[in-house]
Amino acid sequence: MSYFVGIDAGGTHCRASLYDDKARLLGSGKAGPANVFNDFASAMQQIEHAISLAISDSKIHTDSSNIVVGAGCAGGQTALAKEQLLKWRHSFKQFYMISDLHASCFAANKGDPCIVIITGTGSSIAHYQASNVAQYGGHGFFHGDDASGAWLGLSAVKLLLKSYDHIVRDDEFCSVISKELELDYPPSEANKAKHIDAILTRFKLKRATDYAVLAPIIVDLYKSDNKTARTLLEKGRDYLISVLQANKLSSDKPIFITGGLASTYQPLLAQQLAQEINIMQGSAQEGAMLYARLQAD
Repeated sequence: MSYFVGIDAGGTHCRASLYDDKARLLGSGKAGPANVFNDFASAMQQIEHAISLAISDSKIHTDSSNIVVGAGCAGGQTALAKEQLLKWRHSFKQFYMISDLHASCFAANKGDPCIVIITGTGSSIAHYQASNVAQYGGHGFFHGDDASGAWLGLSAVKLLLKSYDHIVRDDEFCSVISKELELDYPPSEANKAKHIDAILTRFKLKRATDYAVLAPIIVDLYKSDNKTARTLLEKGRDYLISVLQANKLSSDKPIFITGGLASTYQPLLAQQLAQEINIMQGSAQEGAMLYARLQAD
């Protein structure tokens, strides 16, 4: 018997789900960050680890030669990742790689046309139709990912630093962010330089995931009606809407949203667009598995 594994590999974690040949879920596993564009070798190690954990969770006895893998990967649409995949030696029966957006599209509307918005550590929007995916955004932390968890975290750090120059005045917001960074707020004039140095040192050479840990805190501040947090999330909402409207994506197809910030952005988008925005129910792992089944048949 062949088994199928669906992978959701992103900037924060890698999830694997093991299915039988009837698409029944048997087991799941979770490993670390796996962006195939940023670090292909590390991403594949995490993918293999997540699959191993899923097999263990299922309690079945099989080896990788009986497993067909569908991997929905952040960065999986890039030429560099595809080139590295061709060179990668693996022991699986078959291994198919698509972008995490592509996998989410399969899961969102069971292969029918749709729009998918991803708002997790990174952000991107996909238009799925006739088995083709047009991607908007998703260019990575340094070159985009507006509205994402990493973008929120970076924005918060910038605002905190600006508060030291008396440009930003929101003691509640800055105090909560400072507490997460293990700093007092406001600092005395004598300690201000030490605080700035501590922040710059903490985030030196950090990745998107290191900034994204601040996103849940910003969401909590937004829920308590903090003005600065609300402004940030509305700015993220407006960016997502601008992409939808500039590319005429918000009218004739169902829109789904997924990712750690989905439940926060969903009502903001629905109200502004005056149309239904659906929280995606199917997982990206399921979508990647369905893609692999189609390719293997």
